[in-house]
Amino acid sequence: MKRNISVEMNTSGHLPDITYDYVQDKKLKKFYGRSFTIENFKNQIFDKRNFSDEKRKILVEVLKDQNKNFQHINAYNEIDLLLKKNSYTVTTGHQLSLFTGPLFFIYKIIQVIKICDELKDNYSKYNFIPIFWMASEDHDFEEIKSFNLYEKTFSYDYNYKNFCTGKIKTLQMSSIYNELKILFKGKPNEKALLDLFNKSYKKEKNFSDATRSLVYELFKDYNILVLDPDDHRLKLSFKDIALDELKNFSTYNIVNNTIKKIKNSYNKKVKIQVNPRILNLFYLSKSKRYRIEFKEDEYVLIGKNITFKKDEFINHIESNPNSISPNVILRPLYQESILPNLAYVGGGSEISYWLELNDLFKFYSLPFPILVVRKSLLLINKRDFEKIDNLNLKIQDFFLKKDQLIRKFLKSSDEYNFSLKNILHSHTKNIDELKKELSSIDNSLASVLEALKTRHEKDFNSLEKKVIKAIKLKNSQKLKSIDKIFEKIFVNGTPQERFLNFSHFYAVYGHEFIDFIFSIIEPFDSRLQVCEI
Repeated sequence: MKRNISVEMNTSGHLPDITYDYVQDKKLKKFYGRSFTIENFKNQIFDKRNFSDEKRKILVEVLKDQNKNFQHINAYNEIDLLLKKNSYTVTTGHQLSLFTGPLFFIYKIIQVIKICDELKDNYSKYNFIPIFWMASEDHDFEEIKSFNLYEKTFSYDYNYKNFCTGKIKTLQMSSIYNELKILFKGKPNEKALLDLFNKSYKKEKNFSDATRSLVYELFKDYNILVLDPDDHRLKLSFKDIALDELKNFSTYNIVNNTIKKIKNSYNKKVKIQVNPRILNLFYLSKSKRYRIEFKEDEYVLIGKNITFKKDEFINHIESNPNSISPNVILRPLYQESILPNLAYVGGGSEISYWLELNDLFKFYSLPFPILVVRKSLLLINKRDFEKIDNLNLKIQDFFLKKDQLIRKFLKSSDEYNFSLKNILHSHTKNIDELKKELSSIDNSLASVLEALKTRHEKDFNSLEKKVIKAIKLKNSQKLKSIDKIFEKIFVNGTPQERFLNFSHFYAVYGHEFIDFIFSIIEPFDSRLQVCEI
């Protein structure tokens, strides 16, 4: 039986303090609605019961239009369910990372599918549809243009400053494809991966279409629906919030006030993930995205050198809400305005800034979704698990800093225990006993012995360093083993799931890799899973 070990978050250290406290239900209860338990979805459904029929019709219309080329997939048949009042969504989202980017892109999607499956088992009279929200309006191309595979970085290097990443063309992918042909040569699933890349990035015209195609191909056996929020019909549902933001700058004051309350909940300094701007909107123009600032009764588009008079711009947005794009603070409100959504699955940093938004949701009378910290997985092969056993270490030990891990291994060795620990303890005990005897004769003699004890401890510390150096030399092969395993867990100093691309494993296991991850993920358990692959 393959190993599947759950590691507590305070051991793995993979979450920001605020998110960790959210999961532990400490201090932050007033900054969110309901915690992530299967029982809490009953009341969450009740809160979202008034999501309008009109919004459902618009959502279904958009999903059908965007996915018209994928009518053959299982999920397409689920779209019409969203017209029904007893149908709800659970959502995750991600940037349009090249070839999915890091592994956790895959984990997020599988988790949201499994949450919906478990909800169906527990609330059978409702329908639950998993949604993948494409961050198509995001304009940080640097963050999505590359992926890592076999210690090599593949990058789509073009100048797309301010471009909405969903609109970026995929016309120049041949060089990456040719490099992948060399890298995948001889791998069991070489053809499947090359066909997947070719179908997604060489046949589709932009990053939105490529990502949609890629997700549907990888998850063709599962009911995930892909939504591109960059649609004029969806923006209509967000127009009132956008206009209020432009006129009254509501977000800035409300969120800053919440941030103060969060800080006051702690005795120590806490990292605030996102601070609101005075205006938290972008303007979309010809596939580009420009931040809006308000200066001297005018709206200024940063990077475009265009200004609008206040009334002129308000009227323009009133008629063209599709020209507005929410920033990271307002995106959650846009999402919850257009979806009958119950829960959102996000990374640790993402969840920490959602906690800043509860008061803003109340201000706009929007139900606050249940927040789900995405699953973290670590995949280790059987051989490496056996090596860890033979080293008398546990997988939890590998979440120490590398020098601490090595020191722990060395100090657990027979040589170290025999050479120093017992001897030093015995020597110190003898001095302490002698000190008691001599102090009855003359207190100054006790001081002499204390100085002697301190000097001996320094000598022992010096000796310990020499012993450790000798033990390192004797255990050099074992230390190399530790180093190699550590590098697989933290690739280039980065957690495996944040560095490696899915194709690292898909090249070996094919589509069974997706099925394997689906079989092992425990969607309602927030602990890190370490799984044998």
